Amino acid sequence: MSGGRTPRTLLWSWYGGLLAGLLPVLLLGFAYSAIADRLAFVGWALVVAAAWVALLYHAFAAGWPAARRVGAMALAAAAAFAAFAWLEVEHQEVLELGFRAELPAIYHPVATRPAAAGALAAALALLGGAALLFSLRRRTL
Repeated sequence: MSGGRTPRTLLWSWYGGLLAGLLPVLLLGFAYSAIADRLAFVGWALVVAAAWVALLYHAFAAGWPAARRVGAMALAAAAAFAAFAWLEVEHQEVLELGFRAELPAIYHPVATRPAAAGALAAALALLGGAALLFSLRRRTL
């Protein structure tokens, strides 16, 4: 047990981190792949999921404090959603057509705009940077 954490707390942190990272990425990747009929989105989801698990495992194995772990994971998610925005740019037309054909009732142009994924990436980068700064500041006190 490191840092006064109980095994139960560690388990919640591990499985919570897995669920928070894998579920949205895999759902988004597989859904957009089905909508756009492009395997690139599934490939993105699988690569991001593998990197997420590897980074989370490393963070726990190295005994990183929670703030450092959150910062690193948020920066990894920011990079992932920046890559997703690039995928949206590459497949913009077919993605919009697929959304309009398969899900017309819930289609909104924001769902297929790369700027939305880019804004999410920027917000996650800010969160990650702030968490890492907090972690560093806390370590120096």
